[in-house]
Amino acid sequence: MTATPPTLDPAQNQSPQPNQPKDHPFAKRKSFVFSLAAITAITATAIDIALPGHPAIGRSFGHTAESAGVIVSAYFIGYGPGQMLWGPLADKFGRMVPLYIGILGFMVMSALCATADSLETLSFYRMVQGIFGGCGPVIARAITRDQGGGKDTARLMATIMMIFGAAPLLAPLVGSGILLIAHWRFIFWFLVGFALLLLIISVVFIAPATNAHARTAPKRAPLSLALLRRLCTGRDFLMGTTAMSFLFFGYSSMLGIGAAMTEVHYGTSPQTFGLLFAIAASAVILGPWISRRIIGSRDLRLPLKLGGTLAGLMGIGMLLVSGTVVDLWVLWTMVFFYVLSFGIMTPVANALALEAAGDAAGTASSLLSALPTIAAAAGAAVASSVDGPTGAGLFTNGYQALTLMMALGGITTSAIVLTFGGEKKRQ
Repeated sequence: MTATPPTLDPAQNQSPQPNQPKDHPFAKRKSFVFSLAAITAITATAIDIALPGHPAIGRSFGHTAESAGVIVSAYFIGYGPGQMLWGPLADKFGRMVPLYIGILGFMVMSALCATADSLETLSFYRMVQGIFGGCGPVIARAITRDQGGGKDTARLMATIMMIFGAAPLLAPLVGSGILLIAHWRFIFWFLVGFALLLLIISVVFIAPATNAHARTAPKRAPLSLALLRRLCTGRDFLMGTTAMSFLFFGYSSMLGIGAAMTEVHYGTSPQTFGLLFAIAASAVILGPWISRRIIGSRDLRLPLKLGGTLAGLMGIGMLLVSGTVVDLWVLWTMVFFYVLSFGIMTPVANALALEAAGDAAGTASSLLSALPTIAAAAGAAVASSVDGPTGAGLFTNGYQALTLMMALGGITTSAIVLTFGGEKKRQ
């Protein structure tokens, strides 16, 4: 009787094919990675470039220096819920068409912001601009998930964030430079040109990668209540979204009133604040670098715990100094490490939250962005409510608002991460 050779598992006897999930040649191309970082930075650039101009914007419309913080809140009001559009659209129609529409809409609204005739009108335009601006981070994150999963996604996100960190680092300096030679309206004309550049690099460098993935990707899941339930009941997804929401709530206080607060309490100029913000924003580059080094050789969740611990320590520090105005270098050191905790945590928090998404990466990316952004909108609005000529606010002054809100954000984030950020115990 002739012996029958053992049956081999085809998956074990095949060499990797170019289009198999483990092979993602575009993720190794610098032009592709830099382009993803650029479209991710569309919102950071739109917000941060205008920060040095907030006092001038507020006064030019007959309001206080702090009142211009409302344009940050307005942007986030549109950006938060608006992100829920782009993920499902990217799952249904592919990644590129929604991205093109979003960038074009952002460009039009930037031009309208430059021509606004009142703070109320400018705030409305910024809200709509935020809706379109949500396309960049949401779709870029979905494309990143398309290129792998687990540590692959976390490493690619960390690399993108390291490059993306140049936006909050350079944008306020660019805004300060524009104010030296031109009116604050030219900040928004600059954003028109920036959007045009994003459109070009999307066509040239990002579209080929999405086309290659679409040929081999499984059919994407349509938006449904069952899909939302699957995503929103996942432990890692809830942990990531809630932790980042509270961290953003505190961080947005600096975005909304940072320039006005340092001017009032420390006598800084818009140019000096641009430098201060760049120092803090450099942590957005350093944090992902630290995270990427840890991911390469250790537990994927270790950077999450490290960032959560650091956020908690800075939150406690902010609470301790909230009653007395400390030296600027003391305050800004704590701001730097608060932002550093954000940079360390974000790549891993995003990767863990998206891990189970699979065929619904676009929708998951929308949810992952929407809740923290809504929290940021609330944070910027709350922080700008200080005592002034129009009446009493929630806070006595901008210093108190910034320190107390960052204290709340850091301490709550730390509690969530250290309680729920570990691996789920097996029965």
